[in-house]
Amino acid sequence: MTDASSSAPAATVVTVYPMTGRQLFFTVPHAVCEECDLTVRLVQRVAADLPAVEVRIKPWFNHLFDALRRGGWHPPVVTINGKISTQGVVPDEAELRDALASAGRSAPATADGA
Repeated sequence: MTDASSSAPAATVVTVYPMTGRQLFFTVPHAVCEECDLTVRLVQRVAADLPAVEVRIKPWFNHLFDALRRGGWHPPVVTINGKISTQGVVPDEAELRDALASAGRSAPATADGA
């Protein structure tokens, strides 16, 4: 028997694994992966419009094994609650909104409502 309020996530978590920017001990120029920057901006913009969505940006090289374990071979990788949503392309905004809405509906409600 578990306490639902302690085990349930407070928000839908969207994680983006971009290839550009600060990676390990070097910096990857933004020109290498324009899709990465577009994806980060799109996810942040969509998440700002929706309630209870947390965005995490994790550099792909720094979190390589986590991304690969989830099936993210080609950045930018977008996961929703740990499951691959898209990879290698900028997600379609309407499809991303639908995926986040359905993930929010399937997530159990929290007791504190925050």
